[in-house]
Amino acid sequence: MTTEVQSYHAQQTSRAETRKVRDALVRAGYTGVHVGHGTGTACGWLHIKADGLPGQTWQDRYQAIGRIAQQVTDRSGDYGGRINIS
Repeated sequence: MTTEVQSYHAQQTSRAETRKVRDALVRAGYTGVHVGHGTGTACGWLHIKADGLPGQTWQDRYQAIGRIAQQVTDRSGDYGGRINIS
């Protein structure tokens, strides 16, 4: 069963959005990439985990991953766009 993504997202399904974000992060050189959506009432949230690039601080990693996710999903921001980066 595929969960429908809310109408303000560019992708048709959460699976398509997940794949698009994961592919973009891998192309950017990130390793250990895990992307998924919340469940239940949090199904609109995008959860992202990835290892930082060599020499990258956690703050830089957080900003870079958030920027990439926003670009490929058309979400507006981290919490306003329901993006959780860890």
